[in-house]
Amino acid sequence: MFLLAVLLVTCLSASRSARILYISPVPSRSHVAVHQSISAHLSLRGHQVTTLSPKSLKNPNLSNLTEFEFPTLREITAKHHDRTTKLSKDNFLFNTLLYGSKYYGELVEEVLNRSQTIFQNASISFDLVIVENLHPLIYSFGCRFQVPIIGVSSSALPFYSHDFVGNPTHPEVVLEPRMQLNKKIGLYEKFVSWFNNVCLRMFMSFHSFSQYDKKTKKYFGNDCPYIGNILKNVSLILTSANPVVHPVRPNVPAIVEMQQIHTRPTKPLPHDLQTFLDGSPRGVVYFSLGSNIDTCNLSLSLRETITEALAELPYNVLWKWDVDHLPEPSGNVMARKWLPQQDVLSHKNVKAFVTQGGLQSVEEAIIHGVPIVGMPFFLDQPINVMHMVKMGVAQSIDHAIMTKNELKEVIIEVASNETYRTNARRMRDVLIDQPVPGLDKTIWWIEHVIRHKGAKHLRSPTVDMSWSAYFLLDVTFVAVLFGGVVSCTVVLCVKTVKTLIIMNRIPRNKN
Repeated sequence: MFLLAVLLVTCLSASRSARILYISPVPSRSHVAVHQSISAHLSLRGHQVTTLSPKSLKNPNLSNLTEFEFPTLREITAKHHDRTTKLSKDNFLFNTLLYGSKYYGELVEEVLNRSQTIFQNASISFDLVIVENLHPLIYSFGCRFQVPIIGVSSSALPFYSHDFVGNPTHPEVVLEPRMQLNKKIGLYEKFVSWFNNVCLRMFMSFHSFSQYDKKTKKYFGNDCPYIGNILKNVSLILTSANPVVHPVRPNVPAIVEMQQIHTRPTKPLPHDLQTFLDGSPRGVVYFSLGSNIDTCNLSLSLRETITEALAELPYNVLWKWDVDHLPEPSGNVMARKWLPQQDVLSHKNVKAFVTQGGLQSVEEAIIHGVPIVGMPFFLDQPINVMHMVKMGVAQSIDHAIMTKNELKEVIIEVASNETYRTNARRMRDVLIDQPVPGLDKTIWWIEHVIRHKGAKHLRSPTVDMSWSAYFLLDVTFVAVLFGGVVSCTVVLCVKTVKTLIIMNRIPRNKN
């Protein structure tokens, strides 16, 4: 009877299994961690998963996982070594948009090129396509396989992604990200947010989408529908953004916040790290600028500022450096090319975390109750750090203008002031208070789309609205026209009555 039950469960599981194509081109460790967590779990659930990515898991236990590794994606990223400045908050918004479109577009085109040989057999099919939500062109795979498509983002969504599923981005409610950095939001900030909201969409609609449409037809044939129509049929977008780490915003049902998708139980530390952390009774400052910023490629003056500040701290320092050893080692600093960040942050002696402010790093710090010194560089990092400062968990410092003493003082303030740690723990309690783990929630929604062959029941009516309808321009036009007609009529009547009164007052000539 037991064997029969096992066989029955196995058969039922097999009947629900799906063929899934998962495409994630960004070769950043934080991005890869999110997407590999999802693809591995889908494989363990019995789905046949094929991945196109810059790095493979190579896990022999995942028998349902077929991986195609594209090392050239890392070469493209290395070529764009200036992305930290090109995508900085200090760069002109439209220049940032153009550069981001170029950089991420190159990653997507590399996948499109390489996938032509992999999927040249027309009989290859899938039941679902999952793509990393980094560039509109990546959704063109939905045309090739004619199946539901899901976007997954390891950070907050870019403005145009909300339009795919009709998510509201009203400029009065959801300010343009750079405006969120201002402490005071007045009429000027609202106007700039509205101006960018309209101009960026006009730019995407009349310039970018036409280029993406040509490339879609180049790779998948002229029978493909217009790229804008492909994007309107996105079933679901899964995002790592959440209302604890990010400002609260309205979302339609087709936007699902995954939350803590990459976090895992703590593992034992390597012996040398365990010894270093245990032997630091005064505390340790953990310094890491993530996988997108090469510390050894920072300017010489910035490296010197950081090195001198860390050397003068009353704490030991664990520094993620991009080569094996620091050029000028200090007695209180241990440098490693790679560090198990989640395991390090879980150690009781870690007093503060100096980070660039990437979403995954911020979440890991909060989950382990570690206060933050934010040193943001680009993309969503300034917004993430700004929100942590508002929540009393962090202090922020500008790497472009900071001095050695300023950096040292900020680190000491965050590490020694227990208020920051208390706020971090309070925030942790809110962040982890979820009905189900983030990964389980994510898998449930993916399988929901598979079960229902899409998620048309979640489709927002705003997806099909024109700009004029969304912003009520047609109603506004009619109201203005009606008001104008009424005003003209009133003015004309007043003038007529006034003329009649004046004429009645003029004495008539009796002759």
